[in-house]
Amino acid sequence: MHVLRHIIFAACYVAVAVAVALALPLAGVGVDRSYGLLLGLVVFVFGGLLHEFYARMEQAERMEHRLDRLLDRQRDVLAALDRLMRPGTEAGGAVAAVVSDARMLRTLADQMPTGSATEPAPQAPALQVAPAAAQAPRPPAPALGSAYGPLPGEAPAAEDDGPVMNGIREALRSDRVDIFLQPIVSLPQRKHRFYEVFSRIRLEDGSYLTPDRYLGVAARHNLMAPIDNLLLFRCVQLLRETEKRHQNVGFFCNISAATLNDGTFMREFVQFMGQHPNLVQKIIFELSQADLMQGDIFATGFLDGLRSLGFRFSMDQVDRFDVDWDQLAAHEIRFVKLDAARLLDPDGRFANPDKVTLLKRQLDRNNIDLIVEKIETDQQLLDLLDLFIDFGQGYLFGEPRMARRLPS
Repeated sequence: MHVLRHIIFAACYVAVAVAVALALPLAGVGVDRSYGLLLGLVVFVFGGLLHEFYARMEQAERMEHRLDRLLDRQRDVLAALDRLMRPGTEAGGAVAAVVSDARMLRTLADQMPTGSATEPAPQAPALQVAPAAAQAPRPPAPALGSAYGPLPGEAPAAEDDGPVMNGIREALRSDRVDIFLQPIVSLPQRKHRFYEVFSRIRLEDGSYLTPDRYLGVAARHNLMAPIDNLLLFRCVQLLRETEKRHQNVGFFCNISAATLNDGTFMREFVQFMGQHPNLVQKIIFELSQADLMQGDIFATGFLDGLRSLGFRFSMDQVDRFDVDWDQLAAHEIRFVKLDAARLLDPDGRFANPDKVTLLKRQLDRNNIDLIVEKIETDQQLLDLLDLFIDFGQGYLFGEPRMARRLPS
């Protein structure tokens, strides 16, 4: 009932009650005034009870209608979610991405360190460090924002692990692991084809710990896995950004073999990438030759699951060339990195250009691309172009920059 209907209903039974209370004593039917008032009160109470009864019935009917509308809306929402979650739709990919991101973030949160650097490290298998970025060249001018060497405001060297360890723990807990990107270009066009992704530990005062400072400490305290996993998660976020901007670039992620053996995180990662097969070809895992070639045995256990999804791999820190390139190619090693200084060393292994040509033929035969890194000068580039290399990387093409947004 509307308020007006309630007022009219109440006015009716009040009027009847007043009429009974006043009219009966005057009607000469033997009813005195007291008895008339009592009868009027009875009529008023009865009218009030009847009013309450109908009001409750109306409220129940109103609630039933509201519940029906809510159920209809629920069915509409569930139907919409069902449409959104169907594979192959853009919206479905967005929803699945949010769900997968939440799962990966939860896994990362479980790995975040607790306690201080003075606490003993947990007993766990020793992790192998992936120091690819740490051994990259230092630029002639250290003041540049570097992915390899000191950055402006870099913290002074510590005498022990304590200060560095505290910095790493606080950075992980406070989400101060920044991502730097350096382009990898196709040659001779110099077109950006890939970006190498580096992690940097940012301290509370804004200074950075570079890899040569924190990789060893993180490995000794079993923190390489959360650092690498966070790097990989950020790499996936960058990939989704390139998808939105229709950029056809990929990312090289330096990662250790121990991190790839982190079953908890990798299960979440594989599940996520299984829902986004279009991103698989855009992530290249970069491992050192020491991680890939454990002694004379090619270590494939941690590669098999990722390889089955379509991932490719890159090998850097190459110290030996007496390897089975066919075997590397069979396990999706599609890139090999060598230093420019090593290829151009007049007294080194490749002083004879024929040896470079032979290596390049072996790689081409197995569909493996050669990336020459640490190219710093135009003269180095001119000398390297005579060797018909595939890709180049170094300060000549762009210094590493923080990934606030993807460079265009």
